[in-house]
Amino acid sequence: MTKGKKYLLWIGCLFAVSLFSPHVLSASQPDQMDSLISQGNRHYLNKNFSAAAESYSRVIGLGYESAGLYYNLGNAFYKTGDMARAILYYEKALLLQPGDEDTRQNLALANQRIIDKIDVIPSFFLKRWIKALKGLFSPNQWAILCLLLFAASLGCFTLFFLSNNITLKKAGFSAGVVGLIITFAGLILMYSRMHEIKKHDAAIIMAPSVNARSSPDEQSTNVFVLHEGTRVLVTDSVQQWKEIRLANGNKGWIPGEALEEI
Repeated sequence: MTKGKKYLLWIGCLFAVSLFSPHVLSASQPDQMDSLISQGNRHYLNKNFSAAAESYSRVIGLGYESAGLYYNLGNAFYKTGDMARAILYYEKALLLQPGDEDTRQNLALANQRIIDKIDVIPSFFLKRWIKALKGLFSPNQWAILCLLLFAASLGCFTLFFLSNNITLKKAGFSAGVVGLIITFAGLILMYSRMHEIKKHDAAIIMAPSVNARSSPDEQSTNVFVLHEGTRVLVTDSVQQWKEIRLANGNKGWIPGEALEEI
């Protein structure tokens, strides 16, 4: 085996190990979770929405999460009239599955029933495109796609090393380079998507109303009032206080117990 082939094989093994070594989620009580989900579904169909929400919440308490579970829990809270928790779990569902239209539609309906109507400052179009591209796949799906692209790139480089035809060698090398570039771009999107899911900088106001203050101090000036269900970004933290930013750019400090992270 030539030095170049050994190098490609070593890189391929390293890539595969790094891609699949991290997170393997397992449920310690799968039977209990299945039972609770079925129980929640029965309660929902019987219009016992509070009991359905309790069953779905117990599943989450066991360490399981999925976009579908969060969506169902959001629906249950919506039916009970708890818009803040409905919005919270619709947002959690969208974090895992951004392109789900049913969740987006239900979130829009829930947002129509809260008090605060915040004007959103449009983001730069390139940022919107990248966010939409990231949201096409889950981190695991991005990982599989990147592995397939990398395998295809290795195949192209193998063609480059083994072929005696100059045209095929050029085509194999060019396709291999393009494949590697797309692979590493996919890896960047995958890790960015993972960071987006884990960073927890967005939150929902859960208190009926809360005064946002100019500084983390009860004696500081009130700058605006927020009501339950409003989405905010957490930008800083000082003891029990959280600095939050609204979609329109306004900032203020509120007690940490007044919100819950998405």
